[in-house]
Amino acid sequence: MKYPTAIAKLLKKLLTEGAAPLSMFSVSAKDSLSSQFAADILRIERFGAGSRVVVRNKAVLKIFAARLFPSGLEIAPAGMSRATAVGYYRDAKAPGTTVSEPVLLRAFNKAVFERNGEVFPAAEFSLKYGVASFLLAEPPFWGYSGTLAIVENLESFLHFEKMNIAADAAAYAGGKMSGRIIAWFASAEMAKCSFLHCGDYDPVGIAEYLRLKAACGARVKLHIPANIEDLFKKFGKRGLLSDSEAVLRRLRSTKDPDALRIIELMNTCNTGLEQEILLLK
Repeated sequence: MKYPTAIAKLLKKLLTEGAAPLSMFSVSAKDSLSSQFAADILRIERFGAGSRVVVRNKAVLKIFAARLFPSGLEIAPAGMSRATAVGYYRDAKAPGTTVSEPVLLRAFNKAVFERNGEVFPAAEFSLKYGVASFLLAEPPFWGYSGTLAIVENLESFLHFEKMNIAADAAAYAGGKMSGRIIAWFASAEMAKCSFLHCGDYDPVGIAEYLRLKAACGARVKLHIPANIEDLFKKFGKRGLLSDSEAVLRRLRSTKDPDALRIIELMNTCNTGLEQEILLLK
């Protein structure tokens, strides 16, 4: 079920007032309530100069609503956890995100993150345990004043130092960055941080680079190895383009010179390039 909050509001209005203007029903709302329309529990009728949805059997609609929203039709609190979402909507994914999420870091050369006078010794933890991690929730956030590499794939992250990238800390993106991660990077606490995006050289990777740059501006650079043309010709993979053709079409309108350089290579070679190739010597 899409947009559960909107559906809850609609059902509450229908059960309270017995009808609602048809204009309140989006395509997704009609789809979510399609069984009730098909069973004639809900019916579209002319009303004045427009149309409305009328409840034909309130008792049945009430049972339907209780099945969708076991905690009732009161709107769930903002920022609810996924557990709360199950109680309200029977859908853990309804909030769209979790209350917090772990940040995985690998850091070197005594790199630290700071927050309100506290110090998070990311390099020390990385040396001792292999990775450093903290939970990213609400502000105040941890801040970093060096160059932070954003690494898309796990193997590249775990062996970051082998790629000879000029950054003293790396954060694991795990594919597409969450909205919370982007908000952290764009926060005041990270204002002194510069970013080096290190992802696959394919439509998705370039789209993520541009997404980060849209949030953080000129502080974001794209890591492009000196021999990128040779790597494309020798190790490029066609499937990286065929799986993301729509994304590639959208990217061609960008004005970013680094993104355009990679897009031109994708067009010329008809391939994308996985970042793990940078681990080879």
